[in-house]
Amino acid sequence: MIQIRIAQIDKEFNDILNTVTAENPESLLTDPRIEAMMSEKRMLEQRLAEYSAAEQHRKNAMSRLDNIFTVLDGMKNHPLLFDNEIIRKILQCVIVESKDKIKVVFIGGLEVEAEVEQ
Repeated sequence: MIQIRIAQIDKEFNDILNTVTAENPESLLTDPRIEAMMSEKRMLEQRLAEYSAAEQHRKNAMSRLDNIFTVLDGMKNHPLLFDNEIIRKILQCVIVESKDKIKVVFIGGLEVEAEVEQ
């Protein structure tokens, strides 16, 4: 719809240009429709650019989601392996605070409290 209106404005502008002759070259400068049409065209082109950017952002997000779902589907058939060595490299300790709560202390000092599922 925006593109159609831009094309209509271009046609109207070309029609006005075609009415300019050697005898009346000033008519282009004095025509009040020119400024209004160009202002409307700039606004429509800006809106079209915004829509295009939003559409591109949506497509990029969908592409990333498709990639994530592909990886997740692949992981369904391959169980994750527990690697005790990696865990020991990133965890400093695990503190049992209560029957329902633990505190995980990572190397570097980050502490995370978590509820224990029963």
